[in-house]
Amino acid sequence: MKTHDPYRTTVKRELHQKEILERQKKYAQHKEPTKNKSFLSQKITLENFIYLPESIRNVMGLGLFAMIPYVVGLVFIFIIIAQANIENYRQTEMTSFLLAWTIGYEFIAVFLLLLIIKSAFSFKRN
Repeated sequence: MKTHDPYRTTVKRELHQKEILERQKKYAQHKEPTKNKSFLSQKITLENFIYLPESIRNVMGLGLFAMIPYVVGLVFIFIIIAQANIENYRQTEMTSFLLAWTIGYEFIAVFLLLLIIKSAFSFKRN
């Protein structure tokens, strides 16, 4: 038989409030712009760009890690290799998940490296 324990409820509520306050402080710190001395000394986290709840962060990260390169690879195969023609796409033997994922991953990696190099050249010290 379960009984209502007001002390236990109060402790749970206090712990929950502390977690909420910690998350709010952490979120507020990410919003504040910090002055960096150099481009390479910047601290970059995913939370600076996308705020996800802690409970689904790992699942979403894994799903995005698998799906974004795959979709980019399929688009690359369709546009570049099959020349944007459905019949040519069907005739290609390049519909493997791993092959499309690898092509997309490499395409995204090159794009991100070029973006990092561009950001390094255009970085202004505050």
